[in-house]
Amino acid sequence: MILLMLCGSLLLYDFQKLYPTITVRLLEYDKHFDQYGSDFTFYDYNHPEDLPLELKHNYQVVIADPPYLSKECLEKVAQKIYFLAHLEESFLLLLTGEVQTDRAADLLGLRPCNFRPQHSSKLGNEFRLFTNYDPLERLGGWVQEK
Repeated sequence: MILLMLCGSLLLYDFQKLYPTITVRLLEYDKHFDQYGSDFTFYDYNHPEDLPLELKHNYQVVIADPPYLSKECLEKVAQKIYFLAHLEESFLLLLTGEVQTDRAADLLGLRPCNFRPQHSSKLGNEFRLFTNYDPLERLGGWVQEK
């Protein structure tokens, strides 16, 4: 299984320690992650077309944590997710503000999970985790529509 973290807030090093057999690629704007060598690719969401072609449709799992809650940002991140994810079947996880619920559904076919991420600092926006697959008991399952 191959995992990709796009605009990741998760630490690559910690993930690799927990799951040493999983190949991970971190796409991130912060160049201090270049210490991870080939596991790191510089990525600026403002330029979604600027990625190596060998990454195209190469990832079974894509975890995205866009840097902003704007419509423009999510649209550009969605473009890149479609570029990176396997065509046949991929598992998409998106961590973003609850205000993006409709956009996440429209752009990527994602639904919110009952799991609610918590931040150590108080943020003005409620965050959610969205997936394109039913996580069942994991992550609290999908939020049931009323």
